[in-house]
Amino acid sequence: MNLKKSLKPIQKKLSKTHHAYATIRQVFPHLLTLENKEILDYYNVKNVEALAEHIEHIKRVLTQKEAHFQETLDEMKGCFCQDAKGEFKYLYPSKKEAERQVAYSFKSKNIKLKTYPCPYHCGWHLSRLA
Repeated sequence: MNLKKSLKPIQKKLSKTHHAYATIRQVFPHLLTLENKEILDYYNVKNVEALAEHIEHIKRVLTQKEAHFQETLDEMKGCFCQDAKGEFKYLYPSKKEAERQVAYSFKSKNIKLKTYPCPYHCGWHLSRLA
């Protein structure tokens, strides 16, 4: 029996497992710090195969909605995120610009802020630290 040949299915399965978790972490940055088990719990699935099926479902749905989503984004040219007072949040196009504002606010006004990605993937927002 060829050992190299017999290890191929295991290697393929490990690759698929890694790919499933890597895809989730890349597409959904808010899940980046979760352990594999926590990701399964988050999606309420029992194993990586079910997670892979869920990823494929997400791909199909997103592909179907991509054209409509792009049209909507083109119309919006931004997001509609609001702060606690119901006012629209300022959208920074890059993390670097948002971080510059964090540094400026702390230096000039002693206000502690943090950056976080827009949930609609349009850019970056700021939030006060307690």
